[in-house]
Amino acid sequence: MWSLPRQAKGGALRVGIVGGGITGLALTHALARRGIESVLFEASEHPGGIIRTLRDGERVLELGPQRTRLVPGVRKLVEELGLGDRVLEAAAGAGLYVWTRGELRRVPSRPTGLLMGDLLSMSGRLRAALEPLTAGLRKGESVAGYFRRKAGDEAYRTLFGPLISATFASDPDKMPAARALPMILQPLGVRRSLLAAAARWSSDGSARACTFRGGMSELPLALAERHADRIRLGTRVLSIETDGSALRVDVRGPVSSESMRLGEVVLTVPPTEAARLLHSVAPDASARLGKLRMNEVSVVPLQVESAPAGFGFQVAFGERWRTRGVTWNASLFGREGISTAYLGGGLDPEVAGWSDGRVGKLAAREYTSIHGVEAWPLAVARPRLPAYDDSWSALDDLVLPAGIRLAANYMGRLGISARIAQAEAVAAALAD
Repeated sequence: MWSLPRQAKGGALRVGIVGGGITGLALTHALARRGIESVLFEASEHPGGIIRTLRDGERVLELGPQRTRLVPGVRKLVEELGLGDRVLEAAAGAGLYVWTRGELRRVPSRPTGLLMGDLLSMSGRLRAALEPLTAGLRKGESVAGYFRRKAGDEAYRTLFGPLISATFASDPDKMPAARALPMILQPLGVRRSLLAAAARWSSDGSARACTFRGGMSELPLALAERHADRIRLGTRVLSIETDGSALRVDVRGPVSSESMRLGEVVLTVPPTEAARLLHSVAPDASARLGKLRMNEVSVVPLQVESAPAGFGFQVAFGERWRTRGVTWNASLFGREGISTAYLGGGLDPEVAGWSDGRVGKLAAREYTSIHGVEAWPLAVARPRLPAYDDSWSALDDLVLPAGIRLAANYMGRLGISARIAQAEAVAAALAD
């Protein structure tokens, strides 16, 4: 049971949250656990943000993130929501592949595996073996430049580049290493050498990948149901202004408009929306957030005749396919006859201008060419993700008014587990 809510002085509600994606919903839950009164405003009628699941008969189609990992923070939230029996863990031993040199080749489970197997050519393996002798991060280096220098061009084009591009939907050549690499390397314990860090890793591996029986949307929907009394769907925040010792937030709901006084406001919305809301109360911060670039990714669930065993594959840089990667949902989570293709992103921005029909047909055609089985597009979604490119320098001197905080994917690491962790951190800071 939660403790009684604590309300701010002066009649203002303690915390207002703008945005009903996973960060805002997890923050609502974390505040409720701490007994802190809050209200969440979500402009759409559907909570979850880019986490979207489409049910087509018995088929479960993911239009956003396909999975998360059962790290401690995610596991704790799942248990508190009573979703433990709804979890689907990835098939044991599932591997990730890369299309390179004319076929799918398995990615080693540890970076030291680069020195063996057939992912890299002999010359590529010899070059990667020199990685421990190379220096650490250099000033002004891009993410692509860092990995090319550390492990060689072939290892970058075949493995590191595709994996980073898949994670961030961005072009590693345009990502400043000083800003992006800590999000990639610090969780892995990498200081100077990738291979040296790999030698220290435990053999039990990381937390298992998972989804839910009804799709990833089960998580945000469970949060929204648990805290329905704190969440206002279909309610758009029109403006934020200072009001003495509090903040005044004007909102428009399905029936009427109103003004509320809030002690704190946490913005979990995309940067363009955050910039709009801060235009009056913090014009400089608004201008800085308005400079952040986002990349559009085309997500295409496919009906397929069959899928190999494993997570799926990424495509090495320089190959002829426009498809950047595929998740084999059929074998990974038992989603019979389903795979999901990804196109566009920072490496291929032209795709953003294509029609859904063109994107779907190309995804299906390339799946058939790679796997030798028929495929049919079922839907097309186009989530936008942070580019983490040089436009992120706009955040270096960002100053927000007292009482306003940002908690969104462009302010930290991507991924559901990272969003839940940030929500917990913000809730702890507000409790203090």
